[in-house]
Amino acid sequence: MEKLSRKVKGAMVDEVAGLIKKNPYLFFVNFEKVKASKTEKLRKILKKSSSELKVVKRSILKLALKKQKLEPLCDIAEKSTGITFSKDDPTKASKILYDFAKIDQNMLIRGGYMDGQVLTSENVKELAMLPPREVMLARVMGGMKAPIQGLANVLRGSIQKFVMVLDAVSKKKSN
Repeated sequence: MEKLSRKVKGAMVDEVAGLIKKNPYLFFVNFEKVKASKTEKLRKILKKSSSELKVVKRSILKLALKKQKLEPLCDIAEKSTGITFSKDDPTKASKILYDFAKIDQNMLIRGGYMDGQVLTSENVKELAMLPPREVMLARVMGGMKAPIQGLANVLRGSIQKFVMVLDAVSKKKSN
């Protein structure tokens, strides 16, 4: 393979570093033996979930990671490294990658990066098992709603009893 000129290599490093900076969630996969047609299918699925898959040469990736001060992630980068850049919900991207890796064992999830933490492949698997963000928010809201609803029921019951007592007193006085 031909060596890249410094200018081209620098532009590629800048592009990858820019993507790393713009996307808070990163997932690294090794798919050396995955067919190109399957890789394209994965790209299309990821794109629907606001994520993007890029294949990056190891040396370019390491330089981009160093440029963004993410040296601990350099250990994850192997031969054919694919990076999934995700802006929104990291559970969606991790689930797509996990499901794809179950179908095609040639793709290996190497790890990831989220909220300042380096993720192992096991962490990415655990993240993929979480319910989607919308479901988790609904559960939290349901948990917050229950005590308030209970208080409202208690107050409603107390007010009803108070009204019944006032009604009884009113009836007794009118007799």
